[in-house]
Amino acid sequence: MDGDFKTIIGMLPFLIPFILLELGLMVFALVDVVRRKRIRGDNKILWILLIVLVQIIGPIIYLALGRLEEIDDSN
Repeated sequence: MDGDFKTIIGMLPFLIPFILLELGLMVFALVDVVRRKRIRGDNKILWILLIVLVQIIGPIIYLALGRLEEIDDSN
C-alpha cells in the first residue's frame, strides 16, 4: 500500500497538467452553457450532466456539437 502511494506521488508532476486542463475545459463549458440562450437540443441540464460526468470528453463534445450560433436580433 505504501508503494502505491509513492507511485501516485511520483506521477503528480505528469497528472497535474491533465487535471488542470480537464477542470479548465469543464469550467469554460459550464459557463458557456449557462450564459447561452439556446443550445443544441434545448436541454441545458443534459448538456451540464454530459460535461460534468464524462470528464474531458464531455466538454469537448459540447464545445464541438452543442453550441449554436448567437443570432443578433437587435436590428
